[in-house]
Amino acid sequence: MLAGVMGAAAAGALITPRAAAASPPTGTRSTSGLPVVAVGEDWQQALAATSRVQLEPGATYTLNAPVELPDGCLIVGNGATVTVGDTTTPALRITRRRGVTVSGVRFRSQADDPLGTAMVAGHVAVTVTRSSDVRVVDCDFERWRGAGVVVTGSAADDYMSARTVVSGNTFDRCYFGVSAADRSEYSLLTGNIFTSCRLAVWNSSGNWNIQGNTVVACYGAYYSLAATSPYGRQSADNWNHGAVTGNTFNHSNGGAPARWTTNVAFPVSGSPRDPGTGVVVSGVLPPTFSGNTLWYTDVTAADLGGDRWVLNGCALSDLSVRCSGSVPVHLLGHQGNHAPTVSGNVVDLLADLGR
Repeated sequence: MLAGVMGAAAAGALITPRAAAASPPTGTRSTSGLPVVAVGEDWQQALAATSRVQLEPGATYTLNAPVELPDGCLIVGNGATVTVGDTTTPALRITRRRGVTVSGVRFRSQADDPLGTAMVAGHVAVTVTRSSDVRVVDCDFERWRGAGVVVTGSAADDYMSARTVVSGNTFDRCYFGVSAADRSEYSLLTGNIFTSCRLAVWNSSGNWNIQGNTVVACYGAYYSLAATSPYGRQSADNWNHGAVTGNTFNHSNGGAPARWTTNVAFPVSGSPRDPGTGVVVSGVLPPTFSGNTLWYTDVTAADLGGDRWVLNGCALSDLSVRCSGSVPVHLLGHQGNHAPTVSGNVVDLLADLGR
C-alpha cells in the first residue's frame, strides 16, 4: 500500500486540487496526461490497470511491501518521496521486464543517519534483475542500508541486450550506491553523484561504461573484484573489461566531515571482508581507466588479467597506487599537487619526463 497525496494530471502537468477531486482514478488512462497514484490504493493493482503513472509533488509514499513493476512501466516522480516501512523492506523491483523507466523520485529510506552501520542487504531502493531497456534517471537515493540501485543479469540471457541506464542520480549515505553484477552487461552509469556511501560502485559485471560520475567521501569509491557479493552470485564471470572514464574520485582516504569508517566489512565470496579504501580492482580484466581525477583516494590492484592496466591521463594526487601479481599497473601521464606513492608492480612510464 502507498500513503501519499491524491491528485491528477492534465496536459502533461499536475492540475489544481479542485480539478483533482473530479479526476479519474489511477487505474484509468486519461488522454490529458498521466494519472496520479492516489491515497490508499494498492500500487500493484494500480499498475496492473495502467503501467504509466506519476506521483504527487511533495507527497510521501510509504511502501510496506516491495512493488513489482510491469513491462513498459513509467513512473514520473515529480520529486515525491518514496520510503519503506522498515530497514529490511525493499521498494521497487524490476524482474525480467522490458522498457521500464523510473524518474524524478526521492528514495529516502529512513530518518536516522545510517553512517557507520552494518549492511542490511535486503534494504534496496530499486532492484533490476534480468531485465532490459531499464532507465533509472534523475532520482535521489538517501540512507539505504543495502543499496540504492542493484542490477543483476544472467549468463543464460542475451546479456548483450541489457541496455540499463543509471544516469543523473544522487546517492547519499547508502551502504552501496550502485551494484552491477552477473552479466548485466553493455550498460551505462553516467553523471551520478555519490556522497558519504560505504561503497559508491560495485562493478563485477562486464562491459559497463562508467563515465562522468562524481564520488566524494565514500570509503570505497569503485570496487571490481572477481568474487561473489551481496548482489552477485556467480563465482566465475565475464569480469569487467569495461570503461571507467572522466570520473572524479575524491576523499576516500579521509579529509571529509562524514565518512563510513565502521562496519565496513561485507560478504565477499561468502566471508566478511573489507577490500579497502578508494579504487580496488582484483582478479578481473581491468577496465579502461582514463581521464579520471583522484585526490586522497588510493588505487589497489591485485592478480589482474590481461597484459597490463594503464591509468592514462589521470590526476593522481596525495594517494598511493599499489599492485600485486604478475600483471603490472602502468601510469601513463598524471598530475597532482603531490605525486602518488607507488608500491609493488607499478611502473610510471613518464617518471623522468621533464626532469
